[in-house]
Amino acid sequence: MSTFGVGLVAYNMSHSDIEALSMSLRNTKPIYQVVVDNSPVPLSKEIFEHHNWTYIHNPNNPGFGASHNVIFDRYSTRADYHLIVNPDITFSNDVVTELVNFLDQNTQAGCVMPKVYYSDGHIQRLAKLLPSPKDWIIRRLPFSSLKESVNQRLELHQANYESGIFEVPFVSGCFLLFRSRVVERIGFFDTRFYMYTEDTDLSRRLWVNGTRPYYYGVTSVIHGYEKGSSKNLKLFKTT
Repeated sequence: MSTFGVGLVAYNMSHSDIEALSMSLRNTKPIYQVVVDNSPVPLSKEIFEHHNWTYIHNPNNPGFGASHNVIFDRYSTRADYHLIVNPDITFSNDVVTELVNFLDQNTQAGCVMPKVYYSDGHIQRLAKLLPSPKDWIIRRLPFSSLKESVNQRLELHQANYESGIFEVPFVSGCFLLFRSRVVERIGFFDTRFYMYTEDTDLSRRLWVNGTRPYYYGVTSVIHGYEKGSSKNLKLFKTT
């Protein structure tokens, strides 16, 4: 049976979110379960360790991608697949099994994401086209009709989000299962991106290197999504 490990990057993560995510993972049996906590003070260390997380404190906060790279570089050789999760994710225990089985059966797939719901039950359209710089700018302008037109195209509103299984140019990094050996070959997140664009870049590199990101709408997770990038453009910075 194929194995997987879990990587989480946290920043001032609430104890309720730690509990909820840990309970979701409890019966999935990951080979490793590692968190890099970028919070200034390690206030949550004990509760993470109580839930069997390997805890790494990094108050320098180098960013989402750089912190995930720490986990991947240290632990990924132990498992066939590497799952990254956001702090505000919950799911049933069969989700990871289904995604593992999908990658086992589809060797052309470099990573796969499930259907993602908001906590109110609406679908998050996170399987997308690769955006251009122009698209990013338009989506943050106060012109609703123009923005909606771009969103309809980029977010693949005509795709079968409810139950479809398809290749996709760009998948969100909120819940992604990667084929570890592929990522070892092409590299994980580019540390020049601090936050919110590193998954776009990695999706592009998967395609360039002959492996595909996939959307798997047969199973789902819940994501308590807060679009911080729309409030703070500094999160898009590169170094």
